[in-house]
Amino acid sequence: MPKVKRAVVLILVKDLEVLLIRRSLHLNQHGGEIGFPGGMVDPGESPLRALYREVEEELSLKPSDYFIVGELSPVKTLVSNTKIYPYVALLRGNPKIVPNPSEIEAFGFVKLRKLRSLLYEDTVQTDLGAVWGATARIVRNLFREGRSFMPEVEKVLKLGD
Repeated sequence: MPKVKRAVVLILVKDLEVLLIRRSLHLNQHGGEIGFPGGMVDPGESPLRALYREVEEELSLKPSDYFIVGELSPVKTLVSNTKIYPYVALLRGNPKIVPNPSEIEAFGFVKLRKLRSLLYEDTVQTDLGAVWGATARIVRNLFREGRSFMPEVEKVLKLGD
C-alpha cells in the first residue's frame, strides 16, 4: 500500500468570509480546482512550519498577517492518497495578498453563508467555480468543529436564508 502523503491548508477568515483559491491549470495535481492555500509537508517538517512556508509562497502572507485560532480534523483524499491538516486563522488588518501565478490562477473571499449549504450538499457554486471533494469536506468540518473556537461560525449557522 502506498505511503499516505501529508498536506496542510489554511482557512483564512475575514468578516464572515473565507479565502478560496483556484489552482493554476498547469499543476500536475488538482489543477483548476477550487481549494484553500496550502501544500505538501516536506519530510522532517512540521505541519505548522509547512503551512507558514506554503502560505507565504502562494499568497505572500507572513505568519504575522494572520492568527491561527484552531485546527480541524484531517481530511483524506482518495485519488492522491493525501491526509490534509486544516488550520483556521483570522486575517490581521488588511495585508496585501499577492498570489503566486505559477500556483494560483485566481482567489477571492467567499461568504461563509454561501458555503453553509455544504452541510447538506456535496457541492456549491462560487464566483471562482465549484467547491466539492476534500475542500467541501473541510468546509463541512469548519461548520461542525469550528464553532468551538470561532464564534463567527456559530453566527453564520444561526442566520436565516
